[in-house]
Amino acid sequence: MNKQTIAQILGDFINKVQYEDIDSPTVWRAKMCILDMAGVIIAAQAEESTQILLRYLQRHGDNPESSVLGTAFRLPAAHAAMLNSTMAHSLELEDHHSHKRSLNHPGVCTTPPALAIAEKLGSSGRDFLTAVVLGYEIGSRISAATRLGVLNLEQGFHESSVCGPFSAATAAGKLTGITADRLAQAFGICGSLAAGSMEFKSSEAWSKRLQVGSASRSGVMAVELADAGFTGPPTVFEGKHGFFHSYVHEGNYDLSRVTKDLGTSWDINNIQYKPFACAGVLHSAVTAAQKAGRLHHLHPDEIQRVLVRTASKVVEEYAQPHERKAAPENPVGAQFSLQYSVAVMLVRGKALLEEFSPEAIRDPDILRVAALVTPLADSGIDAGWPGIDPTEMTIILKDGREILTRVEEAKGDLVNPVTDDELLDKFRELTAPYLSAEAIENALEMFQKLETVKDMRELTGVLTPLSR
Repeated sequence: MNKQTIAQILGDFINKVQYEDIDSPTVWRAKMCILDMAGVIIAAQAEESTQILLRYLQRHGDNPESSVLGTAFRLPAAHAAMLNSTMAHSLELEDHHSHKRSLNHPGVCTTPPALAIAEKLGSSGRDFLTAVVLGYEIGSRISAATRLGVLNLEQGFHESSVCGPFSAATAAGKLTGITADRLAQAFGICGSLAAGSMEFKSSEAWSKRLQVGSASRSGVMAVELADAGFTGPPTVFEGKHGFFHSYVHEGNYDLSRVTKDLGTSWDINNIQYKPFACAGVLHSAVTAAQKAGRLHHLHPDEIQRVLVRTASKVVEEYAQPHERKAAPENPVGAQFSLQYSVAVMLVRGKALLEEFSPEAIRDPDILRVAALVTPLADSGIDAGWPGIDPTEMTIILKDGREILTRVEEAKGDLVNPVTDDELLDKFRELTAPYLSAEAIENALEMFQKLETVKDMRELTGVLTPLSR
């Protein structure tokens, strides 16, 4: 008997898992991840990139199977998965895998395609939750099998995008009931569709957003093709020209980690929520600014200089050139600017959606403080980064005082988590411009009781905007 490939092992595992196999704390975690992702998606509907992609997709498909979340628009399921995933990745507010394990954001290619397929099929809340837990699991395992940071930081591949099709295919495959063998074929197809480059950072391009959208659509398409008999290589992961050898290269991965101890624990419990609308590697510095501001009741006019000691890679990628990072040209530039992210927290005491708006990035008070932020590379931090990501901040005031703040774990980290109540408030704030107060509270209640929902169209219906 031939030895099973990794794709076949995963296909069998996914096929066999039932809702009852998932423990209650993990189910709750999945509910919170879904709730958080839905809020971020809804909040991104006014983005120009969202509107451009929506118009494009409307021109290329008119079968109204699934919702563009938080709007009255409906698209074919694969298109809805693509647009909702793109929206989820547009505001730098979606959850992500703990940086101690990987740099992947598996949720953006799990929850949107799962919602699209569940709405199309009228799946139950239990089936939807199961698919989401599995989508996070497979995507997280694939990324965690690589040496930390090798994809994003060394190879230049966008980890969330290249791993994303496998998460999307997992969730879509589980909901559609595809056989284990055909799901393995779908994974093989995903290997040919996995793509995404980190070059977007050179010009703050929207392609980062689109990459995960494309990954979600690819995963859904792979499942539909495989279910119709289309084939892909079952050796997609371990083959000579497979995913790991091609994208990660020999010596930078451990294949055993993809399938080791499947089902004994769930990686969705290693997911972190983002309290700040900027790159995750900047959260430690923003947390330090938040802590200093709250403890010392700082006024921006008091500040003479801000020294931020952080990892060399953060300085290189998120703080240079100083003039451009201190005065970003657009919101995307602000999201990936250490100087701006620290300054906006010091000036406004928040770093959510409004603080990275076109209006905020022209605020003279924020820009004045951003110009005072001096990032300093610290070799002592480099050794453990990005898994361990401390920040040391010294704020020098005009009266000569120096305020030293050190943060070991950013707000949102697993040991300094965003609480459930904070997550509910985040959802309320993000969705308030688009949903009525009653709809928001009804949705929050439904998210927390998802296992009782008989048809997921009930949830997407609640998230359709009402007259206000």
